[in-house]
Amino acid sequence: MNRVVARLRSAPSNESRLGLAAFVVMVAGMIATPMFDQAGDERRVLALVVVAALFVCGLASAVYAHGRRAMFAALIIVVFTFLVEVLGSSTGFPFGSYDYSTALTPQLLDVPIIVSFAWAGITLVAHGAFGARAMVMAGAITAWDEFLDPQMVGEGYWQWQPVSVAYRGIPLVNYAGWFLTATVTSLIAARLCGKARRTSTALPRTVYATLAVLSTIGFTFFFNDVVVALVGGVAMGVFVVLSFKGERKRIA
Repeated sequence: MNRVVARLRSAPSNESRLGLAAFVVMVAGMIATPMFDQAGDERRVLALVVVAALFVCGLASAVYAHGRRAMFAALIIVVFTFLVEVLGSSTGFPFGSYDYSTALTPQLLDVPIIVSFAWAGITLVAHGAFGARAMVMAGAITAWDEFLDPQMVGEGYWQWQPVSVAYRGIPLVNYAGWFLTATVTSLIAARLCGKARRTSTALPRTVYATLAVLSTIGFTFFFNDVVVALVGGVAMGVFVVLSFKGERKRIA
């Protein structure tokens, strides 16, 4: 955390200050979540806060590195993933058969708007952490869903149709769908953001690592699911290591 602050203070732009503030809000929201009852109103509000803060972290770091092109990339990702979610919840492709509850609002065509901002936020964070390596980005984004889906299903925000091959009640095809969708969002980010005008990997790498660490702690000690903690922790942990190795190579 101290290193992130030091790096951002060395280039005190509006984007870096906004990104750091959003990061603090995200961390506070994740820490506060287990203090309230599962599926309660407090957790629902905190889920919206955490996702919004994640989106701001990703967008702020992307704008700092790439300028206003990143805003256009974020918009396209939001629109694209919203359409994918409408398709998915209506037809079962590409994630499997699922339905959203009415807990997360506002909604359009029975899809919570915040879901598309979660896609955009994690994509821009992954783009900042891993560079324009679409397959690596897609893997990192999909690894996050190994925490996200079990937690959100537990809160009652969406539900899956029962299948024989599943991970914590979530069909394995969901993760193939995530990887496919994340590959497209990664390519959108890489193409539309263009070449970085300034290097800024400290915040997105720290955001991704923080999601991994706090989610692992949450499922181990508060959500009572060591399997998810292990699977998600290992999956995201691999990409955390890759992000820091990539940073060392850039410095060298």
